[in-house]
Amino acid sequence: MHTVRSAKVDRTATTYDSVEQLAAELGISRATAYVGLRNGTIPAIRLGKRFVIPRAAISEWLRNAGKEKA
Repeated sequence: MHTVRSAKVDRTATTYDSVEQLAAELGISRATAYVGLRNGTIPAIRLGKRFVIPRAAISEWLRNAGKEKA
């Protein structure tokens, strides 16, 4: 039997609850999210094998997407 996660998302939380939640909000697959997290494309804090994904960092990353770096 599989555990079903709640579809309710707390957008006031400071971090994402899971990589799956991040992927769903970005409209990408879980595997693509993990690739981005591992290679540093998607901003996160690595604690051992765990990723802590701050919502503020993702918001900033999305705001700056497509802008050229100086």
